[in-house]
Amino acid sequence: MSRYTRARRHLLRQYERAVDRIDEEDRAIFLGHRVEELSYRQLAERHGVSITEVEDAMIRSLRVIAHSVDRKNRRWWQFWGR
Repeated sequence: MSRYTRARRHLLRQYERAVDRIDEEDRAIFLGHRVEELSYRQLAERHGVSITEVEDAMIRSLRVIAHSVDRKNRRWWQFWGR
């Protein structure tokens, strides 16, 4: 087993844990878009919300993921003001 493969599996686990940290409703919208490939309009209809609310849920989801996964690769001063 190569080190590259282990590193990729580790990163995948980080992403899985990050997705688990997303709020339940936001996660449903995020997975609907990224996994089921539904449009924002379809997601809005499915969840009974506006397209703007779907956009906001996607932004919140991506922020959680970025913060969770990228956090370990940053220096302390890069978190200042977050």
